[in-house]
Amino acid sequence: MVAKKKKATKKTVRKPRSKGTGKKKSFSIPRENDVKMTEVIDLAAEIFVHTLEVSARIPDPLKNRLLKAVKQAAKDALS
Repeated sequence: MVAKKKKATKKTVRKPRSKGTGKKKSFSIPRENDVKMTEVIDLAAEIFVHTLEVSARIPDPLKNRLLKAVKQAAKDALS
């Protein structure tokens, strides 16, 4: 009798991970996008304050203070 030969199984080789390529715990926004990011923050703050103004009838002096506070809070959160 002739014995049947088993086909060789293909083994995958895992590439060793280097220590520097892991996920970073923190990241920073590139400097070239800073101008666009501040424009987006300002627009979002204005839309937010406008929405509050429509629903609550906020007077102008308070609206301006709220707008500045929202913009500053958004910038602080992103930095």
